Amino acid sequence: MTTTDENSLRSSPSSSRASLSVLGAATATHGTGQDGDIALPKLPGFVESAFSPLAYEVSARCLTGHPGDGARTAVALASLAGDTTTADLASRRMVSGRVHNPLLFMQATANSVLGHISREFGITGQMFSISTLDDPLGELLSMADVLLDDPELDRVLVLGVELGGGERVAALHRELEADHGLTFPDLPESAGLAAAMLLGRPGDAPSTQVPIERTGAAAQVGTIQALFALAAAHADPRTESDEMERTPTHAHQ
Repeated sequence: MTTTDENSLRSSPSSSRASLSVLGAATATHGTGQDGDIALPKLPGFVESAFSPLAYEVSARCLTGHPGDGARTAVALASLAGDTTTADLASRRMVSGRVHNPLLFMQATANSVLGHISREFGITGQMFSISTLDDPLGELLSMADVLLDDPELDRVLVLGVELGGGERVAALHRELEADHGLTFPDLPESAGLAAAMLLGRPGDAPSTQVPIERTGAAAQVGTIQALFALAAAHADPRTESDEMERTPTHAHQ
């Protein structure tokens, strides 16, 4: 995953926009034990982990609910540790002396699912994966703002994925909690949550604007909780209810 920070994004030439339009939004959870959990969608070429299926699910809800020109669409994905389920599985196989599975290497890279999304929906705009210890929502909004300075883009799909993870993730959380006083959601190891928003320039959807500048970001450092809450607040009820149990159809054609 490409690591970036909000200061580097802010240093890029940008407009005077104070907000962006929310064209669509979606959330999905799996295995959390809470109401609304979905059965993990089947995604050809991706196995074992909830990371890529959940990333695809929320992206597909936004993109099918609000069709647009893929050539004028960019995508940015944020996650603290990425697909730790796959990375851990590949490591355990290697340590135990089992034959290397190239599929696991491929899907452990967050860009892999972005490539799948781009193929399914004809997206040819810029695509980024970022890992951050700062506020993921703030960084995604900043990135969308900078990308929309490009006159050849009309919209940016931003999304975040967070997994319960195994011992590696638990150790990372303990270190960050001890050193920085951060808190993280208590998710079961096999659980995952994802959120996505399709963003445009101010005026594209006048009634649904979101400010670019974030406040109180420290409480959300390193997690996608703020993105999840904002996406849930703006989610299309029809998209959330009618497509909750949808198995992606594009991938099976």
